[in-house]
Amino acid sequence: MNLKIIQLGIKHLNACLDLDQKSLKGLWTKSQWSKELTDPKRICLGIIDPQTKKLLGLCSAWIVIDELHITSVAIHPMHQRTGLGKFLLSDLIKRSTSLKTNRIHLEVRDTNEQAKAFYKSMGFKTVGNRSKFYKDGGDALILTKETNNK
Repeated sequence: MNLKIIQLGIKHLNACLDLDQKSLKGLWTKSQWSKELTDPKRICLGIIDPQTKKLLGLCSAWIVIDELHITSVAIHPMHQRTGLGKFLLSDLIKRSTSLKTNRIHLEVRDTNEQAKAFYKSMGFKTVGNRSKFYKDGGDALILTKETNNK
């Protein structure tokens, strides 16, 4: 497959909402996605299948001074465990150099073993937790990756 990573913008709003619904069970509202896609202090990347023009994966992050805070990573359920998440996150990590960030943070549900293993394989380390972080009362782990862009 000849996939391409692109910067997502407001024209991708409906595709982001659709992918969010399918893989994250509706993490964000339309207005939240709209802000994510238009705020200059945020970066949203997507994997597009050039043949079908479908959004297969996305990742978004906030730029906070010299850090990136990943706010969402989603891969279409039919394409999970195929390397797309690694492809996407590796691209974001590479871009962190030009963004002059020193570290990348994210939260992951403490019971999401698959995601925890994936982030560990990408060099993230658990540095803390957030009790009752999710709407349903679930806890989150805080993960960090140093990017050595100092």
